[in-house]
Amino acid sequence: MTDKEFQIACLYLQDCQRLIAAGKAQRWDVVKWTVTVNIALGAASAATQQANSYFFLLSVLVATLGWILINHYDRRVTGARKNSDKPVTYLINQGVDIESITGGPTVYGDTSRLYDLPELAGFMYALFVVSIAPAFLAWWLA
Repeated sequence: MTDKEFQIACLYLQDCQRLIAAGKAQRWDVVKWTVTVNIALGAASAATQQANSYFFLLSVLVATLGWILINHYDRRVTGARKNSDKPVTYLINQGVDIESITGGPTVYGDTSRLYDLPELAGFMYALFVVSIAPAFLAWWLA
């Protein structure tokens, strides 16, 4: 392996890492904005005495659209993780002992989809329980 090949493999791996970081930041932004919009809808629903069911349905729609966006970004992050296996596998095949450097497995393989499962479960809870709760309570208590 030449120095140029090593540099290209490392650059490709860094590009994958940047895509993963950007996708995770985008998912978090979707959660923040969805929760913010739904809390505002809940406050508007509590402020008015009519059409509270519309505010609740709108908050469910906003949460659903947020979840669709999160899944889109998650697919992009998963693809970037799978692509990051290629340069790592190349480096391993060239004799670089990456696992001794990192202290664990270095490729995602089939686990890339499950890698963010706890985070995605928290996002789903935030979107479909916490964020729609104010609009639901305003509708239910009215």
